[in-house]
Amino acid sequence: MRSKLTFALSFLAGVVLGVVLLAGDARAQQPASTADPQKPADKQDQTGPYTVSSSIELGVRAIAINGNANKYRSDLNYTPGFRIFDSSLLMQAKEGEGFLFDKLLVSSFGWGIGGGDHRGNDPNRLLRVNAEEAGVYRFDVNYRRFDYFNSLTNLALNQHTANTEYRQGDFDLVILPNNQKFRLNLGYSLNRNSGPATTTYDYQRDEYPVLAPTRIAADDYRIGFDSKLGMFDISFLQGWRTYREDTTYLVDVPNIGNNPLNTSKLTTFHRDLPTRGTSPYTRFSLHTFLAKRLDFTGRYIYSSGNTKYSLFETATGVDGSGNNIILETGQISGNAKRPHGMGDLGATLFINDSFRISETFRVDRFRISGGQELFDTLIRTRSTGAALPPVLLDQFNFRTTNYRRYLNLFEGDYDISRRFSVHLGYRFTDRHIELGVSDFAAGGTPAPELDKFDNQTNSIIVGFKAKPARIWSLYFDLEHGGADNVFTRVSNYDFTNVRVRSILRPTRTLTINASLTTRNNNNPTVTEDTPPKNFGSDIKTRVFSTSADWTPNEKYSLSGGYTYAHVVSEATIVFFTGGVRTDGVSRYFMKDSFAFLTGYWQVLPRLGVYAGYRIHHDPGQGDRVSQPAVIIGSFPYQFQSPEAKFVVKVSNRVDWIAGYQYFDYQETFPNLQRYEAHLPYTSVRFYFGHRQ
Repeated sequence: MRSKLTFALSFLAGVVLGVVLLAGDARAQQPASTADPQKPADKQDQTGPYTVSSSIELGVRAIAINGNANKYRSDLNYTPGFRIFDSSLLMQAKEGEGFLFDKLLVSSFGWGIGGGDHRGNDPNRLLRVNAEEAGVYRFDVNYRRFDYFNSLTNLALNQHTANTEYRQGDFDLVILPNNQKFRLNLGYSLNRNSGPATTTYDYQRDEYPVLAPTRIAADDYRIGFDSKLGMFDISFLQGWRTYREDTTYLVDVPNIGNNPLNTSKLTTFHRDLPTRGTSPYTRFSLHTFLAKRLDFTGRYIYSSGNTKYSLFETATGVDGSGNNIILETGQISGNAKRPHGMGDLGATLFINDSFRISETFRVDRFRISGGQELFDTLIRTRSTGAALPPVLLDQFNFRTTNYRRYLNLFEGDYDISRRFSVHLGYRFTDRHIELGVSDFAAGGTPAPELDKFDNQTNSIIVGFKAKPARIWSLYFDLEHGGADNVFTRVSNYDFTNVRVRSILRPTRTLTINASLTTRNNNNPTVTEDTPPKNFGSDIKTRVFSTSADWTPNEKYSLSGGYTYAHVVSEATIVFFTGGVRTDGVSRYFMKDSFAFLTGYWQVLPRLGVYAGYRIHHDPGQGDRVSQPAVIIGSFPYQFQSPEAKFVVKVSNRVDWIAGYQYFDYQETFPNLQRYEAHLPYTSVRFYFGHRQ
């Protein structure tokens, strides 16, 4: 009832405001008595050293939700209330009259009006600032906030939830931006995530939901330069990245876990896991173009990541055998390092105006090494009260990963004619991995194990660009070969990727696009059984997309499109039924269709109308059903969203906007994750200064 009342009152307030503005404009429109009739209207705004153009859109959004509000917030998370939908300020200096800056642009969208609760804002908010003084500096700021909400009944029994806020910002300053000899670059970036969350904790053969208030922060500082020294373009960047996490895990009430049939229980639990990380990095690049024939680029990047962490955990309760856990404490201190260097050299030789060949060689190396000490103490008593001997564990764990990868790519491009060109390429990679493991108790003797793995991949690249007619462009690309994975020792993926794209422009106002992408990925892994068994996976992806854009004039525009994504995967799996191993197959199906249609119509000189409709539909596996050794999976759903908006030009300085969005989400699963959301909104945009 309260949400519906807020819905009605908020929207009514905006509509009344718009009507009042329209009524005010109905009066006789006369030029201001202070205006100079001898002066053009635009020039009357150019007072002082700057020409100012500004606008702000103030409004209100109302919301009514039928169904699962948590699923709606996990998808969209728009909230009702007054806010600044959009704002912009542009100040441009008159020639030679600027002070501190020649141009300043400030824009924003999605921010709430008043109050400190972030729920009064849009879930995505942006503030952008661009300032510059010609030839002296350029300063760019992008600051963003995202409200992340997640509460899904089909994920981990709805025990992995979050209601956090991300804050991200980039601040970049360029000194002497137009100087080809030397340009100084300074930068800073921040990343924050904080707020309440929940997760699960495995303990004593059961799983328990626990609170996990999140606190994560990262900062990045940068300094570098771009320079031209003789025939070489040089770029250098030095950065320092810091990371810290102070998320805490705890239960605030006794917890019997997700399995109420066993005896285990978690009465108290608290875990602190403070983590600190640093990663200085360096990037250097060199470029030159010799004799207008040879384009050469070299680049080297080096970083050295260091992470330190500690853990302190306490728990009390009952174990899986019915014994009382008086106190269990765990302590861990550990660290890890990851020096990483990557260098590549690239050269393109222009044989003539029609033929080009290029060569790229890359070396990628890193080493991950880390260790930790675990000390755990468990004090228990039997259910009768008799004490049990304490259990003590003091153990050291060390891990190393050495990775080296060479990559060589050779390509050639040949323009057969002005309407047809082809390209051919070959890529080779050689990978070497060493994995080291060493686990031993305090006072014991280390027994390190070293596992080595080598492999190579080969891929071919073929494609062409064609222009069969003046109005038609056609592109084709094919890539076939093997792909390796950095951190796993499984066999390479054999893949075949094909992409075809067509662009047709029958008239100056109409463009028709169509594309088809196919991907076949196969992982031919076999087990070490006798005889060997297939244990791989096979994934086939087909994506077809088409769209059309028609803009006959400034009064009309129409756009529409359709995308069909068909994915089928099959993987061999092993599962146990009643303690008996069973070899089976897991198959997943996706058949997602997405269509959209949007249009704009300038109905009257003072009235513009926008309308759009979008729909996703995936029937999933259809009538396929799982069998004892075959598991069928899919995610059938439908999501549609029509929208309409009209803009009334109340005066040269005021626009009145009113619109409506509808979201309808449906799943075929019996988990009640369905909702309908009505989002009407109305706003007024004011223009100040020079009207662009």
